[in-house]
Amino acid sequence: MGEFDDIIPEYLTESRELLETVEAGFLALESGTADEETVHTVFRAIHSIKGGAGFVGLTKIERLAHKMEDLLNLIRNHDLSPTPPVTDALLQSFDVLTTLFERVDEHDAIDIDGPLRALVAALEAGVDNGLRSQVQQVGSSRPDSGLPDFEVSEYTLANKLKQGNVFFIRLAMDQIESRGVTPIQLVNELLSMGEILDCRVDLPGVGDPSTYEVRQVCFNVLYATVLEADLLASALGLSEEAIRLLSGGDFGLKPAAPAGEEIPEPKPLPAAAPAAVRPPAKPASAEPSPAAPPPARQEATAPEPAPAVQPSKGGEYLTFNLGRETYGVDILCVQEIIGLPRLTRLPRSPEHVLGVMNLRGMVVPVLDMRQMLHLAPREGEEPVAVVLMVGQKIMAAVVDAVSEVVQIKEEQVQDAPDFAGPVRRDYVRGLCRHEREMIILLELDRLLMPEALGYAA
Repeated sequence: MGEFDDIIPEYLTESRELLETVEAGFLALESGTADEETVHTVFRAIHSIKGGAGFVGLTKIERLAHKMEDLLNLIRNHDLSPTPPVTDALLQSFDVLTTLFERVDEHDAIDIDGPLRALVAALEAGVDNGLRSQVQQVGSSRPDSGLPDFEVSEYTLANKLKQGNVFFIRLAMDQIESRGVTPIQLVNELLSMGEILDCRVDLPGVGDPSTYEVRQVCFNVLYATVLEADLLASALGLSEEAIRLLSGGDFGLKPAAPAGEEIPEPKPLPAAAPAAVRPPAKPASAEPSPAAPPPARQEATAPEPAPAVQPSKGGEYLTFNLGRETYGVDILCVQEIIGLPRLTRLPRSPEHVLGVMNLRGMVVPVLDMRQMLHLAPREGEEPVAVVLMVGQKIMAAVVDAVSEVVQIKEEQVQDAPDFAGPVRRDYVRGLCRHEREMIILLELDRLLMPEALGYAA
């Protein structure tokens, strides 16, 4: 396809190292020596192969890698065991995938139906009927969706909508070239901030395909990320109008069932892997969670609304230091504590967004708590990252040092005064004195809400 073929060698070069990673991981799965980190590493490698193949138009590589990715996704979420039929199907598919790379000039002539059938059979034998139906391919061909004919499983889509955001991005080749990057470099950039769920290449509708130039090509990308629309647009150098936030309705997915009705859902990703360093769990005999149900909504016929229930401020808190001050966050929000990882910087992002990190296959934004609270830059020892669950989203907050987990009683917490300093009062749940030390208890839902993070345009 003229100049379009020039990007294929770049993709093949980058994929060879990924194939070695995949082979080593599959052999570890077969021998029963693979740990969760191995599964996540192999998943990311297959995901990269699939994403790049979609951009360069190698459809058979993309289809086969996509189906392999489905099984690996189920394995890493603990919904499918790596039994011999599963690992045999993955290894059989890997052999054909390798052949597709070795004989890329004969790509269209190589049969992939056999490994695809083996993958489907292994999946159907390893999961129950309800989950099996969720993993079936669904299209976005609703007449009113305005989307290309993406293919993504209900299982994957529901999982990604629960964890973050799903976007439709349309990129013309001229836009990519204006940034001084190649399509494969753009793929790597996208993979560092999220997951490419599917990609469709648009070629001109007329003319000789052998003479197509790169600038005539457009890429339609179905993309999942924890980033909000304005931050993603900024990182990619696009206007917010160039990306579209999607919902399950765009794919014909039914809305979540009302409270009290059970509906099968994939497990949240963070629960799939154990925390590397996790604070003590809340004991079963401890007080209920401080989170309280929302006030009852007044109906037109109701004489009086139910009084609002004030959430408890007591409970267990993880304390950490920023400079000379000690802060506390509800232990129920804390997922784990890790050293500051390698970060991928986001161009043109707010100062408090240090970048994103890869946490066992999940892209997580990393925020500087000093910047967010308008404190002076840190000096001295290496900081640490506290991985938090806020609402349904995972994010990491960088702090100077973690102190301890403390038990605080309701009566110990004082209401927050009007601070003369940088910390806004509505970010503070209250103040508490513990062993001669004053602890500022933070309201994470308010502090880390999108408006507070500066995501709003």
